[in-house]
Amino acid sequence: MTRIHLEKLNRNYGEHAAVKDVSFTVEDGSSCVILGPSGAGKTTLLRCIAGLEKPDGGSVYFDEKDVSALTPAERRISMIFQTPALFDHTRVKDNIAYGMAKLGFDQKEIQRRTEESARMLHIEKLQERYPLSLSGGEKQRVSIARAMIREPSILLLDEPFSSLDTRLAQELCEEVRRLQKEKGMTMITVTHDQTEAMALADQLILMKDGRIAAMGTPLSLYNDPPNLFAADFLGETSVNKVTRGTKLFEQLEDTYPVPPSAETIAFRPSAACISNEGKFSGKLISLKKGYEADQALVKAGDTDVLIALEKGMRLSGEVRFDLNPASLLIFDENGDSLNHARNVV
Repeated sequence: MTRIHLEKLNRNYGEHAAVKDVSFTVEDGSSCVILGPSGAGKTTLLRCIAGLEKPDGGSVYFDEKDVSALTPAERRISMIFQTPALFDHTRVKDNIAYGMAKLGFDQKEIQRRTEESARMLHIEKLQERYPLSLSGGEKQRVSIARAMIREPSILLLDEPFSSLDTRLAQELCEEVRRLQKEKGMTMITVTHDQTEAMALADQLILMKDGRIAAMGTPLSLYNDPPNLFAADFLGETSVNKVTRGTKLFEQLEDTYPVPPSAETIAFRPSAACISNEGKFSGKLISLKKGYEADQALVKAGDTDVLIALEKGMRLSGEVRFDLNPASLLIFDENGDSLNHARNVV
């Protein structure tokens, strides 16, 4: 398979820098997910890797070869887009096989690979049908089968499940991850969906304003974010942010060892728990019901915080709560983590 390495990659549109000095490596056979808000530069970066965009600076390497000047066809990658872009006038099996003849494969091998790709994506019975008769999920399965038929060493995905309903997107996400592992492909996926990112990623790259804001395994970035942006972006809800100068910050500073350069103390709702003997208190503002967990919005001094609740717990009036000190995330005035500069016990 293939190792991908980017070295100080830049891509500009006029005066707008869409990708700024980006460097990272995706190891052979691993799955990398590029995550971030709209406009972060995710898709531009992926298109530079695919050869659909020409960088204004820096290089793209496949193994030890600089492929920056090669066309997409010369890079021999497969790519799956958000929109399947199938040929409506040709059958499913012909869509899957499209382009194989140009690569020099004979008809017997094309037929074998078409049937294998259709079987892997569970669309054997759809091969004689036309795309106009297919559902959105079926069309995307055909698109994935078309990408897989080439048995690529590199598979690139640009938000391939974003137009599908949640359950179907999860199902296809699991299928692609299974195939990636089975085939040992090196895979890079662009998404804004954190659930997809956690399901697909061996390595997670979080982008902001064209730059890499954080990079690591999904769990390491969630549990030990290097900056406040990563802490706030990753997770089902935003982190609770307690800033210096508020009453709750002073209480936290009096209760736990906090570095003097700390400007923000953050914690996730799951790091707080309701307790009659809790060190902190506030007034209940509202309850948020969920399928698997509930949350309470509490005004603690002059700061609103979300607290995870046991399902069905009833609250009213004053609420007392405790915090898991090991789960506190502490940041300086620049939003950089100070967690390694403290020793919370």
